[in-house]
Amino acid sequence: MRRQCGEEEVPTPSKHTLQWLVDKYVVSAAFKGLRDTTQTARHNILKVACKTGGKLILSQIDRKMIAAGRDRRADTPFAAISYLKVMGYLFEWAVDSGFVNDNPAKGVKKPKAKSQGFPPWTVTDIENFYEKHEEGTQARLAMDLLLFTGLRRSDVFRIGPQHIRDGIIEYRASKNEEMTYSPIHPTLKAILENHQTTHLAYLVTPVHGRPFKSAAAFGNWFGEVCAEAGVGGRAHGLRKTLATSLAEAGNSNSELKARFGWRSDAMASLYTRSANKRKLAISGATKLNENNLSPHLNSVRGKQPKD
Repeated sequence: MRRQCGEEEVPTPSKHTLQWLVDKYVVSAAFKGLRDTTQTARHNILKVACKTGGKLILSQIDRKMIAAGRDRRADTPFAAISYLKVMGYLFEWAVDSGFVNDNPAKGVKKPKAKSQGFPPWTVTDIENFYEKHEEGTQARLAMDLLLFTGLRRSDVFRIGPQHIRDGIIEYRASKNEEMTYSPIHPTLKAILENHQTTHLAYLVTPVHGRPFKSAAAFGNWFGEVCAEAGVGGRAHGLRKTLATSLAEAGNSNSELKARFGWRSDAMASLYTRSANKRKLAISGATKLNENNLSPHLNSVRGKQPKD
């Protein structure tokens, strides 16, 4: 038998092979329940895996083989990490469905991938952006919404008056479906009250005046207006800026999680830990000044080296 794949006919995979398992997974309730973007990302990774290992019998796939797939992606550690995650999801579902007894991806060590992602915006970045884009423009409105709410770009372009309840923007994050709660800052409140919109979203395209169709479209446009202002930052950097400011103001992990829609303490701890280190460093410097150590340092610096 052959199965149709677009306009191309491809052989039906043999039973209990990796390709056979993937075909069952992508039509399962577990897979169909994922967001469209997540489905696409996982499916693309599984397609690549099946190009090299689609004919493998499931009983042949063990931890050593999964690790080998990781190592083939050693030059792109983030791709290797994504591969391990998706293979883990696939076999976790396969165990639950009774197709295999064990998850071979479980326990396979992930490679280290160092990345700080998009950097937070500096005060100078924000000032340059405000200087270039005047109040009342879509660029300025996008900036204010991102800066004062900390919403992801995948959410902020959808925000409209219908999401405001008792002075709080309440929105279910598209990334993980967690509720986010952003109390509206007085400055943002005044901006939104003066902004007239006939759409369900505050932000619209500058050319046609219609809501953005996707997060990518909004992100690309916002990148362009950042470049016009000579700023290298992006939307996610503003989220980091707000998270850093709130952590340094003493917000707890629970408060940050409610604000930014994080499920675990890991991301919140990243900001609170950095804020605590900064406070300790400042506190240490203050104590140094209070102890008036400068005369001792000056006396040491003033000593002449011996011949």
